[in-house]
Order: sequence, then C-alpha cells, then structure tokens
Amino acid sequence: MHFADSIVIFVLALILFGPKKLPEIGRQIGKLLVEFRRASNEFKAQIDEELRTMEQQERQKKLEEAASQNTPAPELPASTGPAILPPSTGTPVATSDPFGAVMSTEMPPIAAPQPVDDTFPSTPHHSAGTSEPGNSPIPESPAEAGSAQASAQHG
Repeated sequence: MHFADSIVIFVLALILFGPKKLPEIGRQIGKLLVEFRRASNEFKAQIDEELRTMEQQERQKKLEEAASQNTPAPELPASTGPAILPPSTGTPVATSDPFGAVMSTEMPPIAAPQPVDDTFPSTPHHSAGTSEPGNSPIPESPAEAGSAQASAQHG
C-alpha cells in the first residue's frame, strides 16, 4: 500500500466516522492487528516445529537403514599379524620382504678408476713476487683486506 492510498483511506474514515469516533476505531484496529500478528506467529511456530520433527524422524530413519545395511567387514586371516609391533617385543615388524625382487638383482661390479692425465700440474704455480699463503698478514678490517688485495695485484 502506498502513502497516497493511506491518506485517502484516512480521509474516508474521518468523513464516515467523524473525529470523535475515529480514535476508538483506530485503537480497535490496532488491537485486532496485534492479535492477528500473534496468532500468525504462533501458527508459524507450530508449522516450523512440525517440519523439524519430520526432518528429525527422516534422519533417524535413514540412520537406522544405513546401520541395518552395513554388514560387518570380513575378518582378516589369522596368519597375518599386526603390521606395527611395539618396539619392546624384539620381533621384526614385517615378515615378508616386499622389496626382495628389486633388491635381489645383483649390481654389476664397479669399474676400477681410470688414471688421470698429468697434463695439468696438481699444485698451482705462484708468481715469484707473491709470498706463500701461510706468510701473508691477516688484515684487521674488510677495508684493509680490500686495499691489501689491490696492492698485491698491482705490485
């Protein structure tokens, strides 16, 4: 209902019932609306409760059907033991060798190492101007190390 429609209805009620009876009629209409709203809320609550009850019964029925259809799993043969035993038993965990076929194939023997050519000397040659590695002074800071390297390269 639009606002303009509400104004038209209010003006018609004012003309028909007069200004003295209009407040009484308004109160009565308000009370009726409250009662109607209360009754509709109760009805809605009852419907919701019935739906919840039906859903609960359906779930229970499905659970019972599933439980009755589930048959116990076939038992394992008695010869198989537990796959993992506690460490205190001292018995091996697996009695079978699942990788036996792979591991049983023998590896070919490893060939003897080939001799190395002596075309490259085994010790590096140092230039005559450099000192041996053990006799070089150790720089105190990284800046001194950089300057020491630069002076060694130039001179």
